[in-house]
Amino acid sequence: MAVLRIVSLLIGFLSAWLANASAETVRINGTGSAILSVKRVLEPYMTAHSQDSYETTLPPMGSGGAIKALLEGHLDIALSGRPLKKEEQAANLQQFWLGQSPFVVVVPKQVALQNITLAQVADIYAGRQKRWPDGSRIRVILRPIADADTALLNSISPAMAEALKLAHANRQPGAALADTDIDLVSMIDKVPDSFGTVSLSMVLAEPRAIKALSLDEVEPTLANLENHRYPLSKPLYLIMRHDASPTLRALVAYLQSDEGKQRMVGQGFTSQQPRRLSP
Repeated sequence: MAVLRIVSLLIGFLSAWLANASAETVRINGTGSAILSVKRVLEPYMTAHSQDSYETTLPPMGSGGAIKALLEGHLDIALSGRPLKKEEQAANLQQFWLGQSPFVVVVPKQVALQNITLAQVADIYAGRQKRWPDGSRIRVILRPIADADTALLNSISPAMAEALKLAHANRQPGAALADTDIDLVSMIDKVPDSFGTVSLSMVLAEPRAIKALSLDEVEPTLANLENHRYPLSKPLYLIMRHDASPTLRALVAYLQSDEGKQRMVGQGFTSQQPRRLSP
């Protein structure tokens, strides 16, 4: 009996050791518009794979910062609001399409406005429209010039690109500049009469006193994005190295599964690919 008990203990110890030996820590960061969303989508998956550790750390590094950290070995997965550049594709990285979310104009709920036009957006950035309909002064919150969201806005039209150029050139010292998506929605929530742009996924991520406006009389819904009525979207890619582990590849497979896609819908993403990668 004593021998059987010792054997049983040894088997138990060996099983626990093997489980720990095969455990893996998955480090995830990237664009702020996706970190909270992907974390919520992965909750049932992480519970079912509790032998591994999944770290979705904040604050967000942004798309470029996370891709750089991935290349340097500090991350295992980068969530990117843009596709890989040619030099990144050549650097042992691969991308997987996760979805797209409507790219929206956001304001505090107290702003008495439900719709805005692209021409008005350009006028606000250029400083030609400085007040809301009730006379309140518009407080523009910009993103950094090199940010993926700024690049997305620039791609809309030459007029919008020129408006953004003016907005950054005329920005007063100390004026609001949001480094991340999370910073932007936090500022819109706290700064009266403010104005900015972000993905719908960020509006849905946390309860805040902000709202997304219709654009040229079209609501920023997933249905309108899928039927190509709503024109602006922000893509989401999962980036990892070509030599990624089976654990990472299994996680990607879950996110691209029917269950994963359905959970992404609940976070404001459609898996449908756009006609163009940028508006």
